[in-house]
Amino acid sequence: MTKIGAYFRLIRFTNLIIIILTQYFFRHFIIIPLYKQEHITPLLSEIQFLFIVLSTIFIAAGAYAINDYFDMRIDRINKPHKMILGKIIPRRIAILTHTVFTAIGILFSFMAAYTVGTWKICIVSIFIAFTLWMYSFRFKASFLKGNIIIAILSAMVVFIVWLFDFYAQVNSGQALIFGAKFLNGFMLTYVSFAFLTSLTREIIKDIEDIKGDEKVGCQTLPIVWGIDKAKWVTIGLTILNIILILIMVSVLTKYGIFKLLKYYLIIISFLFLYLIYLIRKSKEKEDFAFISNFIKIIIFAGLLSMQLIYVLFN
Repeated sequence: MTKIGAYFRLIRFTNLIIIILTQYFFRHFIIIPLYKQEHITPLLSEIQFLFIVLSTIFIAAGAYAINDYFDMRIDRINKPHKMILGKIIPRRIAILTHTVFTAIGILFSFMAAYTVGTWKICIVSIFIAFTLWMYSFRFKASFLKGNIIIAILSAMVVFIVWLFDFYAQVNSGQALIFGAKFLNGFMLTYVSFAFLTSLTREIIKDIEDIKGDEKVGCQTLPIVWGIDKAKWVTIGLTILNIILILIMVSVLTKYGIFKLLKYYLIIISFLFLYLIYLIRKSKEKEDFAFISNFIKIIIFAGLLSMQLIYVLFN
């Protein structure tokens, strides 16, 4: 592997693409079309939105780098063949990447907040950056705290786009006729989806990495409660996601959206049901690694649903 390829792995380039798509889809396939339905002018410009996206991905990339730095002891046990730091890339590069990228991310957040006219939004980005560092340094090895932190911050990828747009509308004095009801409903649905799906994947990854985590003294859910109970927790979270989808379908059905109903029931719900099947029969490390990757497919399916909603309102 070349150093460039290793560096892309260090900052999780694929995950950054997912973040970009998530924020782009939510703004252009949900927020803008629904505003237009109620004749509300979207006030967040493309430049302002670009600042928000750049802020998110730079902070995330810095967090991925520092996480690998603190995970070196665990990775020597769990993923010795996939280690990058200390083999291909010097360890100091991770610290430098975290420092520089986080600073750039916060700077872009300040620029977006300045143009929107509300400085206090910057506190959110600073808090996210600090929390991600604390996650890698302390909370990742603790019981459920690290999992919940990552799940919340994953949900923030969607929420922060809505937050900046909300303040742009408020500062303009433009009435949020639609935003107070329908748009907020979509926002809460996707935030909840991101939270539950991310939390499920984080617990699955802890089960996958249990061998190395135990040796370094971590207190993750599968270590404290055992693998079987941890699996049932992930099944419970998956069932909650299915219920969330059914609620969404129920609301959309009132508007005669049968294509979306078919999409949610047949595709998304089927994927979640198959996920439950995979979790129940999983035993080996390789099984949980496959499940972790399968959840990424579910996340991608969730992104595609935004496109379907866009088609509906156009």
